Amino acid sequence: MKRCPQCNRTYTDDALSFCLDDGSPLQTASAPPSYDPGATVQYPPQRDTTPQPTVAYRPEQAPPPPLTPPPAWGPMPPVQPARRSVWPWLLGIGSVLVFMGIGVVILLIAIASVTNHNDNNRVANTNSNWRSANRNANANSSPAANTNSDTRSTLTSFTDDFSEPGWGVGPSQYGNLWYQDDEYHMHAIKGSYIVMYGPDRKEYYDENATVRVGLRSVDNDPPSHGYGLVVHGEKKDSKLEDYGFLIYNGSEPKYEVILHKAGVETKMVDWTPSSVIRTGSTPNQLEVRIRDAKLDFYINGQFITSITDTANYKRGRVGFYTSDTGEVAFDDLEISK
Repeated sequence: MKRCPQCNRTYTDDALSFCLDDGSPLQTASAPPSYDPGATVQYPPQRDTTPQPTVAYRPEQAPPPPLTPPPAWGPMPPVQPARRSVWPWLLGIGSVLVFMGIGVVILLIAIASVTNHNDNNRVANTNSNWRSANRNANANSSPAANTNSDTRSTLTSFTDDFSEPGWGVGPSQYGNLWYQDDEYHMHAIKGSYIVMYGPDRKEYYDENATVRVGLRSVDNDPPSHGYGLVVHGEKKDSKLEDYGFLIYNGSEPKYEVILHKAGVETKMVDWTPSSVIRTGSTPNQLEVRIRDAKLDFYINGQFITSITDTANYKRGRVGFYTSDTGEVAFDDLEISK
């Protein structure tokens, strides 16, 4: 048995030479004396039981390698800032440019639409025609545009579209007069003529006025002695006094200007051929512009001829004229002063 002189720990293994606790050389211990209960026992001093870092090893063994010292401290390398991608910027700029382009296209379309709308209104106003012309136009229509205008700045216009009765109607010894389909219809008897003045109201008087009316042959059988517009109409002693602007729109269209004075009919302008007149049942428009003693005559917007008011009528009512049995119709009478 061996004992450590420092901690008094005993070891039964005789092969040990050093204390396993504190590494002190062990001593051979003598046999313990017989037990004496009365003997004073000396206890060894309290020892630290915390394991020591020292590692016991045998002399024949090589000492353990030294612990690896911790690496020396050095500053961390600076953190490199992350590089930002340019794609978000490029996409944002591209989106803005696309929206701007769309806005410009929409603006151009809106401007073009407004311009086209104004142009259409202007064309519609310039080329407006009376209702019967639109209803009865055919391939025989003349290409002449209805572009009548008056340069006077204080014009007042009155229009009778014959939707309400006001003119004389009924049969007589000279023919028949009636309203039909918002038009005023007339036919005379064979070999005669009939004249009807407008209602005796101020709207139908024509002093220094421009008078227009649409007219047509209903059954494609135009009166051989003409039909048309009357101005300065008045009856004196039950006799007609007026000027008549008449057309014949058969196979060889022509026009004439007549004068009624004291009931007697005379020619101011004899029958004159005109290619401006539309043939058959296609409507035409007659116009008379009255300026003091001068009367200018137009057919479908084109100037035809002029006369001087030698009868010195100056004013009167507008009216209509027809001859023979061919049925004719008048529509959209306009009087501008």
